[in-house]
Amino acid sequence: MIVREHVPLRELTTFKVGGLARFVCECTSSLDIEEAIALAGKHQIPFTVLGEGSNVLAQDHGYEGVVLLIQIPSTSYSDQGEEVLVTAGAGVAWDTLVSEVVERGLWGLENLAGIPGTAGAAPVQNIGAYGAELQSLFVSASVYDAHTQTWTSYDREACQFAYRDSIFKHNRALVIGEVTLRLSRVGAPQLGYSDLRTLAQEGVILDTPSMIAENVRNVRSHKFPDLKLYGTAGSFFKNPIVTPEAFRELCAHSGAIPSFPARNGIKIPLAFILDKVLGLKGFRNGPVSLFGNQPLVLVADSGATAHDIDAFANAIAKKVFEATRINIEREVQTM
Repeated sequence: MIVREHVPLRELTTFKVGGLARFVCECTSSLDIEEAIALAGKHQIPFTVLGEGSNVLAQDHGYEGVVLLIQIPSTSYSDQGEEVLVTAGAGVAWDTLVSEVVERGLWGLENLAGIPGTAGAAPVQNIGAYGAELQSLFVSASVYDAHTQTWTSYDREACQFAYRDSIFKHNRALVIGEVTLRLSRVGAPQLGYSDLRTLAQEGVILDTPSMIAENVRNVRSHKFPDLKLYGTAGSFFKNPIVTPEAFRELCAHSGAIPSFPARNGIKIPLAFILDKVLGLKGFRNGPVSLFGNQPLVLVADSGATAHDIDAFANAIAKKVFEATRINIEREVQTM
């Protein structure tokens, strides 16, 4: 395990902001995870987990603790007839995993192509896009509990998945070492979302996992900024879920609004609210703005601080509440 001290968090997160981390431990094995957490215990300081830092807002004052930079590699496959179990180390880049499985002709991850982050971070966020969600493919995760100092296999129920949520967001003592997903050799395109449906209507061939993944990446490349060029964490806010009554009242006040069924209400595309209802697409305040092609995305100019981003996000949330009475939640985690 490589241990570094006083490391700038702006170098480890896609927002490119943040002060110094006391320790950064590069964990390439489950033993490294145990030793990094032991280091935190030795110094009586907290620890936190990072993959590619793509869903994190690091604070300007830094982190006086141990950052576990998860880099566990390797992917393995287990044939189960028409199904295949895929086990990926928590440090495997998510889109690399997607590329690998679609090249094998396996169905399940193609609609989740182009999402930044690692395989280990995917269950934390219960990532989803274009009608697909990780939990529907999830089998188990190998998890280290810092409190009990033991490794345990967490199945889908134990993970307590919800919309962009899981037990791992609420119990920071749990660290994922590897993830197992169930994919299929036999499948059908999921083209229910408008972007993919439009492509199909235009004659774009979307009949294999590889073709779908390629086109999902193309769509995302127009909607989301290049992480190499911009300071951003992708979608900053969750799409709100409201009651049917609240949705009817909102439509009566603001006109027709797209919606999707959710288990506990109606999900509304926040990008539509920000753009069509509030006219905020591209809105800027100082060094922070809403991305012109996708207003769910906050973009920070070079030199912006975490304070700038936090203040901007709070101002956007206030505008949404004043116009709709909806309290929006952040998708991005603060460390």
